[in-house]
Amino acid sequence: AGDLLSLAMPEQVKSLFDLDCWNRDRPNVHRMREWIEAMADGGRRKLADALMGLDLEMMSLLLRGYIKVHRIEDAASSPDATANRFAQYDENYLIEFIRHDAISQHISDFIEEAFERDYNYFAGLMEEIYWGVEAELEEEAYQFRRARLNDRGFPDFFEAQSVFAYLKPAQFFKIRAEYEPPSRADLPDDTEVIAPEMAPAIGDGDASLFNTALTAGFASQGKRQLRSEMAMVSNQVLVARAVDFGDLEAVRVAVEMTHHYLNLALEHLAGGDLQSAIEHLRDTPLKLLFRLGVSLTIDLRTSAEATLRKLGLSTVKVREISYLDTPYREALAGFMARQPRFYSGLDGSGAVEMRDFASMRDLHLSYAILDQVDSAAELFRAMFAIDIASPNFRARMAAREIRLSQLVLTGLARLALDNRLAIDPIEGSRLTAMRAAIMSGQPGTLSDEFRARVHQAVAERLDDAARRRTADFLNSCLNLLEEEFANLGGEREIDPRFIESVLVRQG
Repeated sequence: AGDLLSLAMPEQVKSLFDLDCWNRDRPNVHRMREWIEAMADGGRRKLADALMGLDLEMMSLLLRGYIKVHRIEDAASSPDATANRFAQYDENYLIEFIRHDAISQHISDFIEEAFERDYNYFAGLMEEIYWGVEAELEEEAYQFRRARLNDRGFPDFFEAQSVFAYLKPAQFFKIRAEYEPPSRADLPDDTEVIAPEMAPAIGDGDASLFNTALTAGFASQGKRQLRSEMAMVSNQVLVARAVDFGDLEAVRVAVEMTHHYLNLALEHLAGGDLQSAIEHLRDTPLKLLFRLGVSLTIDLRTSAEATLRKLGLSTVKVREISYLDTPYREALAGFMARQPRFYSGLDGSGAVEMRDFASMRDLHLSYAILDQVDSAAELFRAMFAIDIASPNFRARMAAREIRLSQLVLTGLARLALDNRLAIDPIEGSRLTAMRAAIMSGQPGTLSDEFRARVHQAVAERLDDAARRRTADFLNSCLNLLEEEFANLGGEREIDPRFIESVLVRQG
């Protein structure tokens, strides 16, 4: 890095410090030391060029950790200057070095170089260190940095938080009407369009509705305007999330998230229709579109909270609710995150990771999962006279590694064996008989007779509307049973130790 930094202009170094040497609104002196150590490879003069180009307040904050300035005219407080830790360059200031580390010598060289080049700068720096109040220096340095980054399309940290501000999706068109419509028309080639040089852009490889509408609905200048506006939104996301601009993977993830929320909102507005998407893209500021995408996921989290409360479950430690099956437990944990996430195990892709919501299909799958969890309580009440939302049920389940699907399937297996619907663990010696009672002659499928008995039991206890609501949850349970017993041949006795879909009585 030293060779590369030696080629940088002072203004470029100032930009690097603006981006990388702050934690929100506070200077990060540790990061400044790292940059100085790297820049020192370019030599003393290049280092001085770069540091003298920084705001005086920023340098004062750094140097306060390395030197203490004494005014010689104040004889009463002037220390003995004969010690090695003191240096005097003129008749006004005595400098005491109070810290020694990897860049101490570079700091000493910088002070000497500044004195030799520009005494006014040197004197101003000494006065700031001597008289300045740290909180005031930080505030002034922050305001200077904020103005420069705003010019480059990077908002203030606290201002950037507005990009995640919630708006009511049902009132979106009313809210949009309060904004001035953005300009998307083609402009002359010589017209300047804001395009922050440091802002990342989304590639064209994603065949999302957003990218398709951008390609199909806008000529070159309109695309440039939209990409520039998207870069501005991306910058807000990067700043709001406090992403390290040197972490390329984190930057990529944040920029992709920007695209995903924009696409989610556009699909919501357009209903998948390309022409409608183009019109909305033409009429909607991208920041407002991004906020709509965020708000759709926040509404999902609100619905997830309501579902969990109905079941008497914690909204904080969802992953620790042992009796929720996969993928319900993982999906709900994602929904309940501060920034809701989608569990990719729901979309049939084979992945089992948390990711951003990227399309309306993700939202539809998520609401379907909430409906299934919500319907489980209704199914248990009707089929087994059990209230899974009751404190008594939660207390009994807390000490056991038992899942809701195991309870349901145990009751249905008992129905097949003994013609009674009761959650009574199956005797280990009867597992082979149970397999014969539930599986068909064709390997891998539940028998039609067993399915008919299940449907009859449901029909006797739930009305049509309740059956529709609980059908998906019940089918997910039956699929687990079918999957486990599909590979168990009929020629051998079943070992109870390896059965997970139903409860098995020990002994």
